[in-house]
Amino acid sequence: MTNNANGVTMTTDPWREDQPVCRVYSHSPRFRQQLAEYVGQEVRFTAAREKEPREALIVDCTSSTDVVRTARSHFPTHPIVAVIPEGDPARVIELLSCGVEGVIALNDPPSSWREGLNVVLGGGRWGGGPGLDVSLEHKYASYGIATHDRHSGDVTMRTQLFVRNRLADDTGD
Repeated sequence: MTNNANGVTMTTDPWREDQPVCRVYSHSPRFRQQLAEYVGQEVRFTAAREKEPREALIVDCTSSTDVVRTARSHFPTHPIVAVIPEGDPARVIELLSCGVEGVIALNDPPSSWREGLNVVLGGGRWGGGPGLDVSLEHKYASYGIATHDRHSGDVTMRTQLFVRNRLADDTGD
């Protein structure tokens, strides 16, 4: 633990340097190649037959969000991160309402990919930043640690540490 300039106690994130493991769901070989070239230093891609213990599914939503349902049926236990061409709040909300755990834009920096995927693998949600909580039924959006219904219980320590170390917010522990 260390103190920052504001006197906030910061806990060292033991997973900060971990490469998240991801499987790609896309019908486009070009999309897979584009991802490998752009974020291959930050993310480890797998095509192994067996699922790794902490593995996310990156879904190509650059053309349509309809593919999320198909991806979920083929990979029901994977947390899904949708990839969109560029940040678009309406599209992010649409995808979150489809049940994805995260949304990343193709033009987000590679370091954001790593952080976003680590938050999702830690049980949180990512929509351009950690902890986006949107309720379409109640018409509200809040900023804090948010979990998807598929993740029961508390958000994992990894996500809490991410938020604490990056934002220096009190996460309500």
